[in-house]
Amino acid sequence: METAEKTAFLSILTNLLLVAINTGLAVATGSLAIKANAIHSLSDIVSSVIILLGIKISQRSTPTFPYGLYKLENLVALSTSLLIFYAGYEICHEVFGKPQPQLEAIPLAVTGIILTILINWAFSRYELKKGEQTGSPSLIADARHNWTDMLSALVILCALIGDAIGFAIDRYAALIVVAFIARSAFAIFLDSVRVLLDASLDYPTLDRIREVVLADPRVSAVNAIWARNAGRYKFVELDLSFNIRDMGKGHALSQELAGQIKKEIENIDRILIHYQPHPKDYITIGTPLTDDRLSISEHFGEAPCFKLITVFLRDGTITEEHLLLNPFLQEEKGKGIKVAQWLLQNRLDVLVAKRPQEGKGPGYVFGSAGVEVLLTEETDADKALAAAGKELHTPIPEGGERDD
Repeated sequence: METAEKTAFLSILTNLLLVAINTGLAVATGSLAIKANAIHSLSDIVSSVIILLGIKISQRSTPTFPYGLYKLENLVALSTSLLIFYAGYEICHEVFGKPQPQLEAIPLAVTGIILTILINWAFSRYELKKGEQTGSPSLIADARHNWTDMLSALVILCALIGDAIGFAIDRYAALIVVAFIARSAFAIFLDSVRVLLDASLDYPTLDRIREVVLADPRVSAVNAIWARNAGRYKFVELDLSFNIRDMGKGHALSQELAGQIKKEIENIDRILIHYQPHPKDYITIGTPLTDDRLSISEHFGEAPCFKLITVFLRDGTITEEHLLLNPFLQEEKGKGIKVAQWLLQNRLDVLVAKRPQEGKGPGYVFGSAGVEVLLTEETDADKALAAAGKELHTPIPEGGERDD
């Protein structure tokens, strides 16, 4: 039995206990309010049974409903909100609509009502915690409903104490209780309607999805995000531009991104990613340098620094030029892979090197990201970059003259 199902079943048992306590108190005291509270607890049992059925049915998907029946949970939550509204009406009716009967065994009634408040408080906290853990809107709605049970019990407690000391304060307490009930019911009602009408996910969740996607340097742009809830689950659709021309690698990247999003954000049922290569006006070319910062290093991971230039493809104008110190120079293991990933974060498109990277860790990193590796026999970095520009059909001025 799943956590949500187990919690819904415990809700039924808890409400059965409350019905038994309230019924016993109603018989002992003759209180109409306590009798009404017992009937109210019976309605909670009906609500809990509906929630349990909703959770069971919502997990099924059929050819007729290929996206599942998740929204049944929201329908259940919507129904629960109406029950909360009814509970508010019931409290008003009991407090204002009927005369106060002569009560008996008030100490017993006060003790019993306090016990029901404690039971409701403990279980509502437990149910709310489980509802938030599982993302079940119906469990969260039922937990909020339990708060209205506590408030109605408080109204009865005030009435009992007021009767004992001769002050009628129950009507004022009832007005406060009904305000809380209406607020809780409206919140549940609004949340349920938003999901049933396919309203978008909240902005913090959308921003988190965008951050996860853009953290990958192979993604050049997030063109659009569409996301919605259905029950506790989320459906996400993305339109992305990749810095990859090979669409086979693009498909692999989309699968990686989907897995990363599911890891960062809970209860995602399905992610659909549309992608296309992003036509570039600029490319970033880099090469490893020796300590003199002029010559190309024979080594990749152990190079002290890297020279990166950003070139306008149309005429070879250098728009940016950076000399970056290797942050992983002192690493003992995985140095080459870490450097390759670091260069990707700096938007590297082409690497000019003396040695091939195929079959090595950096080669796999660059290959999956679509980075082109050009081999050179030149020692002078500026000459090697100019030669790379010719191979890329982009005339780069020798000496790295930047257009300011």
